[in-house]
Amino acid sequence: MMQYCKISLLLAVFGLIGIVFLTISTEAQFHITTVEDSAFSGRERMKPAVPFYHDEHNDAAGIYDCSTCHHVWEDGEKLEYTDSIGMECSACHLAEPDATEMDLIRAYHLQCRTCHLEEKSGPILCAECHAGEK
Repeated sequence: MMQYCKISLLLAVFGLIGIVFLTISTEAQFHITTVEDSAFSGRERMKPAVPFYHDEHNDAAGIYDCSTCHHVWEDGEKLEYTDSIGMECSACHLAEPDATEMDLIRAYHLQCRTCHLEEKSGPILCAECHAGEK
């Protein structure tokens, strides 16, 4: 009987630890409220930052695969089951020696607008995303 209680207690403890880790990982992106990249810091913005509520957006859009947006490309092919979470977009999109800030801006626009057009949902015009004052 004592052995059964120890095993039950141990399973309960591991279960609680698992729940805590799942909760932390699902809430990891909750704090993201704008599209940001350090490549844009320290300079005057051409347009205001895009308000973006990561979890709300993905829930509404039905996006559950992180690599849908956090993609990784190799030799011209998008890698399946691989994502770039934890990296800024500029890490790749400004990696080429001749890349400019406009290449990064173009990457953001292509990523968002292409999806919005394909899904026939979401903003596609400048002021629909870049709302508000600079």
